[in-house]
Amino acid sequence: MKRAAVSASRRAPLGVDGAPRWTFTMLTIPSRVEYLARLLQSLADVPSADRIDVVVIFNAITEEEPLTIEQRIRAMAPSLPIRVYVNVNEPSIGSGRRMQLSVCRTPLVAFIDDDLTVHGDIIGTIEATLRSTPLGIVGLPSYEEDTDTRFKPRDSTPSVDVDGVRYMPVQGMLVAGYRRLFAEIGGFNPRRLFWGEWTELNLRMWRHGFPTGYVLGGGYLRHWHKAPESPTRNMTGREQHVLWGLMCTALEYDAVSINEATDAFWRLAQDRYLAYSFGEQPSPKQLLASVLELMPKLSREWPTMHAFAEEARRHPFQFKPFEPLSADQVRIVLAHAQQAMHAYRPEEFFLSHDVQQAPRPGWVRRIGRAVFRARTANA
Repeated sequence: MKRAAVSASRRAPLGVDGAPRWTFTMLTIPSRVEYLARLLQSLADVPSADRIDVVVIFNAITEEEPLTIEQRIRAMAPSLPIRVYVNVNEPSIGSGRRMQLSVCRTPLVAFIDDDLTVHGDIIGTIEATLRSTPLGIVGLPSYEEDTDTRFKPRDSTPSVDVDGVRYMPVQGMLVAGYRRLFAEIGGFNPRRLFWGEWTELNLRMWRHGFPTGYVLGGGYLRHWHKAPESPTRNMTGREQHVLWGLMCTALEYDAVSINEATDAFWRLAQDRYLAYSFGEQPSPKQLLASVLELMPKLSREWPTMHAFAEEARRHPFQFKPFEPLSADQVRIVLAHAQQAMHAYRPEEFFLSHDVQQAPRPGWVRRIGRAVFRARTANA
């Protein structure tokens, strides 16, 4: 299957001091070693692969020595510079994500699932997008196995296309952006143990004024969904993890009431997430039993959830989960991000002579000046 070529630099992604700019990082578990090897081998074949850091979090309780695990994983793709960390204390997805972010030492980071392979110039695609558009998160399309059937982004998720980017939550697979920005908006929510961490982080990005979206041309991914022990597909108890994530999202972002802004969230909860975890026809009995089982946890977590909700009320943009956005709303957030992104972009990357940074459209400059004046007046 051919994909459109991307007009991006093939220059190695290095900083001015010769250090790598990118970290590609993944969580894995022992039963998925075959799929991890495929991913690492595909990364080794991308342009500029010798100039990226690769970090693998072995996210499982094990008595095996960390050095033995690292040697085995490094042997899967000897040409890649691979660091391996073993997370045995609390090997949840949320804990693993926080470790991924904490050990990243490059300005740009891509979180990538271990049941993928990468195809085409993914680094060039992402870098060209980041140079031209102030995105907080960039995603790439993924396809089911070796077919032409697209897995993500899903057409059923609210989105809006503006200037070649599909603006919407980037829900896993590959999530790329700026390390400092991920950290400074708060990192990964500790109440998302096994599901929903990307949904929540994307929402927080938008509410802080940094848009997220997919670039559909150029590099792409293949999702090998038969990988075993997926927490969201075949993990024992996934129903409660999904339900807990929905409850936390509704309570932390004042989305309990069903109205125009929250309708998409509740529709997706009913038609996709609850059906996905409880079956096509979840019974009220099942749902009520699961909610009651979660009540003690909700009671324990309520003080921190309430504090989080209070902070969320002060976010500069008050978008609700999966709230459908208009093109005008996207442009307003883009204008904000255009001003705010300078603190996170590595300057030598965006001043490279081999790729011309796209000029800001007139509407971005005008809205950006208006936002800046309003914020200055209110300071």
